[in-house]
Amino acid sequence: MPRSLPPRRRPVGKASGVMDRRKELGDFLRAKRAQAPLPEDGHLFGSIRRRVPGLRREEVAERALISTTYYTKLERGKVAGISSAVLDGLVAALALTPEERSYVAALIPVTGTVASSGGSADADAVGPVLQRVLDGLTTIPVHVQNERCEIIASNAIGRALYPFHFEQDRPNTVRFLFLDPRARAFFVNWQKWADQGVYFLRSAHARDPRDARLKALIADLIAASPEFAHAWETHEVESAAVGTRCLVHPEVGRLNLDSQNLRIAEQPRLRLIAYTAEPGSLTEERLAKLAALSD
Repeated sequence: MPRSLPPRRRPVGKASGVMDRRKELGDFLRAKRAQAPLPEDGHLFGSIRRRVPGLRREEVAERALISTTYYTKLERGKVAGISSAVLDGLVAALALTPEERSYVAALIPVTGTVASSGGSADADAVGPVLQRVLDGLTTIPVHVQNERCEIIASNAIGRALYPFHFEQDRPNTVRFLFLDPRARAFFVNWQKWADQGVYFLRSAHARDPRDARLKALIADLIAASPEFAHAWETHEVESAAVGTRCLVHPEVGRLNLDSQNLRIAEQPRLRLIAYTAEPGSLTEERLAKLAALSD
């Protein structure tokens, strides 16, 4: 018997990394519509059997208190802007998270809201005062990342914590996660942080689609990593200010760290990430050893 051909896959490449905001909004809404929870009885309109998962356009429109025609135009990229009331309706209809709400607001102008500060300060450097603060934290690893997930500043123990990253002149956490084979052994919960990295890049691209270096990074990752390409196409958006990061350090062994993301007021496009350990834990002892090694 002739062999069956494998299913055709949607090609990914450079074009996939260059995101048109209206097309991305449509793709995102369709993805969320397919994932949206159904009513307890499984349908809204009659007893028609569903051939595809999730909600129909008319069901989303009814939940969002807008017309089906208007919602269809949104999915097709035919709407230039929406009101905050429409945005709130979409959030309710599709059960969007706060991060996903912000993502939609980054993709299309929303009237009736206060525009966020884009941050005119240089997003690729920190000032001398902040660097002195970082250097003064001798027992707490700290990294400062820009929206491309590049580590642009750190302290000594922060560099010691991520020894493989700092083999590069401009360490990039997402590039390391997807393109360095050591990443899966280094991060115990690799999948969680790989997903988080994709979310950060997707949100950054929505805020500033003209960032040529960010577009080039995304295109490179899509071309080099099928896992990144798949994650990029899922249209998930999520972030966490606080998390737990488990890693196996080549010098001191396994570390179970609590991470805290903080925004820098004068440079809102930067994130300061600090790592701490539970007092009295083995990780705290190992961090102290790492601090001594980094002196």
